Amino acid sequence: MIRTIARKEILSNLLSYKFFIVLLLMVLLVATSLFIMHRDFSGRVADYQVIRPEPGAPIAVVPPNPLSIFAKGLENAMTRSFEIGVTGVEVRAGQSSGNVIYAFFPAPDFLYVVRVVLSLVALLFGFDQISREREQGTLKLLLGGPISRAQVLAGKWIGNFLSLAVPFLLVTLLGATLLLFDPNVRLTPDRIGRLGLILFLSLLYLAFFLSLGMLVSALTRRAATSVIVLLFVWALLVFVLPNLGTLAARRFVRVPSVRALSEKREQTWTREVLLGIGKGGNWAEHMRAISRENDRMEEDYRLKFDRLVRLSRTINRLSPAASLLDAATEIAGTGIGEESRLKADIVRYKNAIIDPLIADQAAGKRDAQYQAFVDRPRPLAEIFAAGALVDLAWLAVLNILVFGLAYAGFVRYDVR
Repeated sequence: MIRTIARKEILSNLLSYKFFIVLLLMVLLVATSLFIMHRDFSGRVADYQVIRPEPGAPIAVVPPNPLSIFAKGLENAMTRSFEIGVTGVEVRAGQSSGNVIYAFFPAPDFLYVVRVVLSLVALLFGFDQISREREQGTLKLLLGGPISRAQVLAGKWIGNFLSLAVPFLLVTLLGATLLLFDPNVRLTPDRIGRLGLILFLSLLYLAFFLSLGMLVSALTRRAATSVIVLLFVWALLVFVLPNLGTLAARRFVRVPSVRALSEKREQTWTREVLLGIGKGGNWAEHMRAISRENDRMEEDYRLKFDRLVRLSRTINRLSPAASLLDAATEIAGTGIGEESRLKADIVRYKNAIIDPLIADQAAGKRDAQYQAFVDRPRPLAEIFAAGALVDLAWLAVLNILVFGLAYAGFVRYDVR
């Protein structure tokens, strides 16, 4: 019976204008997103070819990540030129388009389309599954036969989920296949596996909103009421709760601003320069003192920032949108954890070459060679251990919980 009801829902969707409008919207949004983000990626690749360091130069540059086409995250913060100087790390321009008009019209990545638009589409598939059939009188006839309410609900959910998931996967996989024609988009087996995990997370996320739509439909007697309630809940989960969680975390963890950190670095530089002028001494030692003090301030900042991130993520998990964003960007290698790993690797690279760099500067050597910076992204096991597995499990738990509540509401639903 479940299969019969699921088939009925799929056929009903295929014959409805709503399905074709949603399908057209999905195709346009996903295709446009992949096209725009691919153009953005190609621009960053061109920038990388210009700013990539010569062999032996004390410069660290991370090549653009192809998975940023799907989940851009903090890619612009990571694909910068980190130049090692005698006093520490100096950050140069990033690998991004110089067209300032893009600041007014930022390109929505694939993850944004799923998180904001397709979640609303999933609600449209579920908002009237119970209330509309009660209004039409078909629900009473359906339950009058030899079928349980659990079978009705499961069949409706499966049919509508397949109607949503199959076109979504086909459009996304077709777009990803077309990207492979660009030789710069190197989707290694590891990256393909990560993309598969991002798609799985996206399906879990869309399934949650489909179940949420059916839950509200089972608690209301009119489809119009379901729409109003769901729009409010959708805005709360997607926009309000993630921002409130971050604001609440900032109330408990104080992190100095980047401007304050820069001023402290300038004060350290001024102090050491004045000491060098007033008291003399070894110039190289003053440079090492500046480097050590900058490292200490950076470490203190990072410890506070990491505490803020952990608390913010814990609070934000009330929103499935935040869990999807955190887990997907970390898996793609464009999340906060990857950015922190990169900054730590840059500091280690600086500490490995700072002494010979200072000595060469003092000796006036202009053509000195240094070891190259090697970027080593985190493996998936480390990403899951750092919190992505919790986000994935939380999305699964939310699905089970909401579907269970939908069933409980449907059992008590008055079909008259």
